[in-house]
Amino acid sequence: MRIPQPRLTQARRAGLLAAVAVYPLSRLGGTLPRPPLDRAVVSGVTMAVAYQTAAASTAAIRGAAGVGTHNPRARAASTAGAAFTLMTFAALVAQRGRGQARRLAREGRRLSVPAAALGSGAELAMIGAGAGALVALADTVGMTLPEPLRPTHPAVVTTGLVAVGGALGAAARHPRLLSHLQVAASDGGPKEVPAFQEGATLPLAVARSAGVAGATVLVLALEDKAAERIAHLLGGAHPGLLARAVGHGVLGLGVVAAGLASFTFYSSRVVVEEKLLEAAFAAVPARHGVSGGPDSEFEFEDLGREGRRFVSQAHTAEELIAVLAQAATDPVRAFIPLSALSEDGDADASVVVAELERLGGFAKGHIVLSAPTGDGYVSYVHTETVELLTRGDCATVAVAYANVPSALAFPRRHRAATAYAAYARAIADRARALNPEARLFTFGESLGSIVALDAFGPDIVMELEETGFDGGLYVGVPIFSRTDEALRPHHPRKRQQAGLQYANTREQALSAHPGHLNLTHPTDPVAVADPSVIVRHHVDYWGRPFGVHVPLVSFLVHLADVKNAMNLRPGEFTPSTGHDYRYETAAGVARAYDLSFDQEAVVEAALRERELAWSVRRLLSKQIAAARDTAVAKLRSWGVDPADLSSRFNIPESSLPDWLVSDPHAMTDDDLPQI
Repeated sequence: MRIPQPRLTQARRAGLLAAVAVYPLSRLGGTLPRPPLDRAVVSGVTMAVAYQTAAASTAAIRGAAGVGTHNPRARAASTAGAAFTLMTFAALVAQRGRGQARRLAREGRRLSVPAAALGSGAELAMIGAGAGALVALADTVGMTLPEPLRPTHPAVVTTGLVAVGGALGAAARHPRLLSHLQVAASDGGPKEVPAFQEGATLPLAVARSAGVAGATVLVLALEDKAAERIAHLLGGAHPGLLARAVGHGVLGLGVVAAGLASFTFYSSRVVVEEKLLEAAFAAVPARHGVSGGPDSEFEFEDLGREGRRFVSQAHTAEELIAVLAQAATDPVRAFIPLSALSEDGDADASVVVAELERLGGFAKGHIVLSAPTGDGYVSYVHTETVELLTRGDCATVAVAYANVPSALAFPRRHRAATAYAAYARAIADRARALNPEARLFTFGESLGSIVALDAFGPDIVMELEETGFDGGLYVGVPIFSRTDEALRPHHPRKRQQAGLQYANTREQALSAHPGHLNLTHPTDPVAVADPSVIVRHHVDYWGRPFGVHVPLVSFLVHLADVKNAMNLRPGEFTPSTGHDYRYETAAGVARAYDLSFDQEAVVEAALRERELAWSVRRLLSKQIAAARDTAVAKLRSWGVDPADLSSRFNIPESSLPDWLVSDPHAMTDDDLPQI
């Protein structure tokens, strides 16, 4: 008698088995702790891909194995045999790839991307085919049992699958398997002990992951249904493989188009709304020597959020004197907004030089050309350190090349680097004419470091020295810098390449000599992030492969590390393994720019306190703006104009809060919380 069919098809059961089996591997630890949601996303996406792979491969094998037979048991046996054969072949291919990766790792080299992709694809096929083989084998055995003993109820089937998958998952955590997934580091390379993320109970972790997996599977299922509809429109009632491929291709192009449209929309929204984001920096500066002030060519509101922040945070001479107990002057800060630039590099360089000259920058003894991040951010710790160590005898100029987050501004880095080189040469030429004694420096952090380094290429030190620059500091450099790719040493003992020094810690920064310094943490996820980790082992800062690699999982883990690389607490500068360089920046500035650091403790304390003060100011300003918006909206819903409160309801103006009767986006310094 034919065994009753459960609601879970053979393909779905294979998918469920594969998803449960790979779950533990999705909990492998990364460089940084992962929040609960990140853990759920990594696990959910991993389980969804395993489910879809096993379900699709099992359905395909079952369809091919069932040709010419209508006997369920024979069909299940044929499916099990074919799936086992495919699993064995895939395992041999995967094993060969793993062996080659281990051999190359001992030499400090990586498996090529095509070879790694072949091995990773084989491992994925092995998991899918293996799950299909187990399910088909269970069906074959089940059909030989007496009918009362056959496990046909969906609850029984599901429980059995979870139990078997759990056993496989437990085996996946076994040290022997982990050692198989690991490559031994080359001589002097890091020794990684595989670890698993902690922090949530197993039921809660499984529930989160199941939710993400379910959502991912749903998206994949909807995509498959939509592609099938398109295929039917093209190929009729029985579409062929080509029609199905076209269906998936059309949807893929649609996703790309939607992504580009979203990018354009998001960029435009940032441009429109950025003026409303930082009430703490809405007060137009009355002081001289800063862009947006009385000497500047540019209006304060045109500088953008980060430009306003940059000029608003400039020290005054009085502040410097209070900290250092020494004579000081007002430093200069120039910020050139994106709206002031054209596609003509020489013309834009003239704009930069003219603004710097108007503000008195060329009269200063130290001039720093800073490359901001994508949204215009310039490290305040760096700039404040320069102002403290020079006692205000400095000018810092930054030029925007985008006004969106760095991930979105990334494609503009090459054009920005070309423009940066033009700015540097123009500033050096004008400095030679107006103040030959001025010392010139370059600076860039994160995406800005790519711009500053790639402006001159691997001969950056020689090029800048010939141009007239005395040094430079490049912080948190990602691997996508062409200059860094050419110069980054291949061993930690090598600390200099073509004149560019390398430091990974504060102690190494303090031992550097004046000149050009690359200050990057060897465990900074941003500095070592590499998309090819989706199919091959990750590498350390010096390019040596190491550690455990699980296809897709390793990529998702590193993606989560990049997301969590900046985890800051205002006012606390502590050693970081991520993308936070506040602890080392002052030391790097002092050594690279050859500035006295004899008041190190005083300077560091001032930097921490100032960061905390500005953070409190921003927090209070945002809360006040939010409170006003809520109150005004409620009043207007009642038909009351906030401007008429005093006259209409006979309320003394003195009893009304200032934040209610004034526009928080046009506040002056007197309106904002004073720190």
